[in-house]
Amino acid sequence: MDGLTLRQLRYFEALAHHGHVGRAADACAISQPALSVQIKELEQSLAIPLFERGPRHVRLTAFGEEFALRVRKVLRGVDELGEMARAARSG
Repeated sequence: MDGLTLRQLRYFEALAHHGHVGRAADACAISQPALSVQIKELEQSLAIPLFERGPRHVRLTAFGEEFALRVRKVLRGVDELGEMARAARSG
């Protein structure tokens, strides 16, 4: 699992949430190809598919569903750390 990034996790979460590459890319303010590359790299890093791809949508695999639950916890924790730092700066 070398090279796993927060950016990939955020893109994964967006795609899991939207179920559509175009809408997820828009939500992340990136291009569809850039999002697809990051998701593909994430799946290669994990050595397991996270999504089943259809002609107009994507759907989480069984592993992807479980992975999504943990990713959301990780991202929530990262966001909380940012809030904690902002609160400490504002005193």
